[in-house]
Amino acid sequence: MLSIDVFTCYAVAGAGSLVGLGLMTQIRTDQNRVRVALSLYHWAFCCLALLVLVFLSPEAWRPSVTQGAIGFAAAGVTLLAWAFRQLNGRRTPPALGWALTVMSALVLWVAAIVGSDLVFVQAVAWVFAALGVGLTIDQGWLILRSPRVHASELSLLAVAVGFALIWLLTLAHAMGAQGGAAYPTHWLYAPDWLLPITALSFAVLPLAVAAVVFAIINQRLNLQLHARALSDDLTGALSRRGLRELGERMLSMQTHQPNLVAVLMMDVDLFKAVNDTYGHQVGDDVLRQITQLTRERLRDDALLARYGGEEFTVLLPVRSHLEASAVAERLRQMLASTPCETRGGPVSITVSIGVAFHRPDRTLEDVLAQSDACLYEAKQAGRNRVVTARFEP
Repeated sequence: MLSIDVFTCYAVAGAGSLVGLGLMTQIRTDQNRVRVALSLYHWAFCCLALLVLVFLSPEAWRPSVTQGAIGFAAAGVTLLAWAFRQLNGRRTPPALGWALTVMSALVLWVAAIVGSDLVFVQAVAWVFAALGVGLTIDQGWLILRSPRVHASELSLLAVAVGFALIWLLTLAHAMGAQGGAAYPTHWLYAPDWLLPITALSFAVLPLAVAAVVFAIINQRLNLQLHARALSDDLTGALSRRGLRELGERMLSMQTHQPNLVAVLMMDVDLFKAVNDTYGHQVGDDVLRQITQLTRERLRDDALLARYGGEEFTVLLPVRSHLEASAVAERLRQMLASTPCETRGGPVSITVSIGVAFHRPDRTLEDVLAQSDACLYEAKQAGRNRVVTARFEP
C-alpha cells in the first residue's frame, strides 16, 4: 500500500498555487474578458496557497489550521470554476460568483465550529464532490456545444473528471462512517487505498490547472497576435490576406469534424451617403464601430474580415444551416437597432447579408463568390435583409 503524508500534499498544493499565481501574473492581454478571468485565477491561487500554513503550523494547532485552510481551498476551487466560465466567454453574475465562493468556505467553517468531527469530514467530501461534478458538467457542456475542440480544453475536462471521481468515492466512504470513530487530523476521510489518490489530487490540482490554463490563454493570445499581423489597419478586422490564410486553415480543420463552415458576406447599405453627409472620418468611425459590434456578438472561433470598402466577411463554424441564418439575422437586427457612435454623433445604418456554406468539394473562393451573389440578391430585394444560399448536404 502506498504511504503518503497528507500534510506534505497540502504543502505541495500551496507551493503549486504560488507557482500558478506566478504563471498567471506573466500573462498580458488587452481583452477585458481574459483580464477578469486572470483576476479570478489570482484570487483562487491565493486561497489555495494558504494550504502551506498547514505544514508550517505547530502540531497542537494543526487540526484547526487545517480546517480553516480547507475552507479557503474550497473557495479557491470555486473561484477556479468561475474563472473557467469567464475564460470561455460564459459570464457569471459577480454577485452569484462571490456568493457561491463564500458559501463553499462557510459551509466547512460552520461544520468545523458547531459540528462533530464526523460532520466536518462529511462536509469536506460533499463540498469538493459537488465542485468536481459541477466543473465536469460545465466543461463537458462547453465542449459538446463547441464546433471545434482543442486539446487543452480536453485536458481541462480530464482534470475535472478525475477530481470529481476521486471525491465521489471519498464521499461514499465518508457517508458510511460511524459517529464514534476516530478521524484523522488532516480531515481527508477516505479508504486506505484511495487516501493517497485523494491527497495527491489536492497536491497536483493547482499546478495542473495553472499549466492547462496557461496553455489555453497562450494559445489564444498567439492566435490573436498572428491575426493582428494579418489585420486591416482601420478596423482591426482581418484583411483579405488574413481571411484567406486563416480561412483556408479553418476549412481544412473543419473537414475532420461534423460541422459546417458558414460564410457571411455583409455590406453596409448606402454607405456612400454616410461619407457624403458626415465626411470620411465619420465614415471610418462607422466602420470601426460595426467591426466592434459584430465581433462582440461572434464566438471566439469565428473569423471577421474587412473584405473591401464597407464590405465585411464572417467565417463561422456552425452545427446547421439554420444556425447560420439565425446568426446572420441577429447581426442584421442588432446593427439596424444600434446607432454607431462617431465623432459626429450617432449614425444609424443597416446592412445586407449573403450566406453560403462550404463543402469539401469547394474552395474558399467558391464560397465567397456564392455568398457575394446572395449579398447582391439582398441588395436587389431592397437592402437590410439576409439571403441564404440553398443548403446542399
